[in-house]
Amino acid sequence: MAHTIALPALYNTTLHSTPTADFNNETTLNNMTFGPVLKDESQSSSGAGVTEIVLFSFLFFVIGVVGIFGNFLVVYAIVCDRKMRASVTNLLITNLALADLVIMVFGIPEIIQFMMNKGWILEELLCKANRFILVVSLYASVMTLVSICIERYIGIIQPIKAHILCSRARIAVVVILIWPVAVAAGIPTLLLNRIEDGKSELQVKLCQIRFPADHFHYYLVFKYTEFFLFYVIPLAIQITLYAKVSRHLFTASDKLRRERASDALLARRGVVKMLMVSVVVYFVSYSPQHALLVYRTVKQNDFRDTWTLNVLVIVIAYMNSAANPVLYSIFSQNFRTNFRRALCLLQRGPPAQPPRRQSTLSTSNRFGRLTSLVPSAFSEV
Repeated sequence: MAHTIALPALYNTTLHSTPTADFNNETTLNNMTFGPVLKDESQSSSGAGVTEIVLFSFLFFVIGVVGIFGNFLVVYAIVCDRKMRASVTNLLITNLALADLVIMVFGIPEIIQFMMNKGWILEELLCKANRFILVVSLYASVMTLVSICIERYIGIIQPIKAHILCSRARIAVVVILIWPVAVAAGIPTLLLNRIEDGKSELQVKLCQIRFPADHFHYYLVFKYTEFFLFYVIPLAIQITLYAKVSRHLFTASDKLRRERASDALLARRGVVKMLMVSVVVYFVSYSPQHALLVYRTVKQNDFRDTWTLNVLVIVIAYMNSAANPVLYSIFSQNFRTNFRRALCLLQRGPPAQPPRRQSTLSTSNRFGRLTSLVPSAFSEV
């Protein structure tokens, strides 16, 4: 008997044991919320016990609090700091934090239903809307990561051209375009998600993607298209470009040490380290889910997974949206300083702003100031 497991909506993943799965005999867990124990005769997968539900509920709660508060703090720290706002990299980081913040906030209904352990209990409109918003935010997050990588590559390898190719206006256009593209990519999720009865003796409702005809084959096309567009290709781009940037910063050091702004060099190295770790977290977070998808489509024997394994895969993926603020705190002095400042402002309120002095820079001084920003405006994070 074929076995089907539907995983969280963040990824809208339904996993099949073999390409010839018999959908009339499938066993389904909820698409995002992990419903009661659902078993069939051929599968001895363990279900959701009270201990597991409590532990994973607590873990989801901790990740959610860290993700929501951390990403809000990132946005607040950048918006309220004039120096950090001057960095085009931080403009993209703000967009990344907003996308991850949306994922965390709209994951709350999923977590609550997971704790209730009764499948999907909301209306079908909310099923479609919630899945759509989560997927769009996920796509926007991935595209923003790639945009940050490309901007860093241009800013470090071609610093003079960076002022033209990576100007604030161009980066703003990139940020604006990311969301319509993500919305367009998420339309299938909006149209095809619906509530269905779980095929089990336990009466639960499931929110999941269902194609109107030849579901399995169209679903595989959809999932592997998503797999290549939002996992393989972005990962390949980031690995390639960051490898070149790392070689330029860490092996061509003799030439770079002769630069006048050595502090800027150290800052750029720190930023690249931070972003490279972010790519590693991205890879680790999404690899288990995609590995299971590939396994179930190429292997004829059934993978004997458990409820705990499937939830663990989702926890790892969910952590990706909460990890970046932690990375910023570890690798960036500017973020650490502004996080502390933001926390103090949230406690005591904003201080009075000092009067702004009018600039009287001459033309030559303006030019000198502009050239001095080459390492900082595109490096400091």
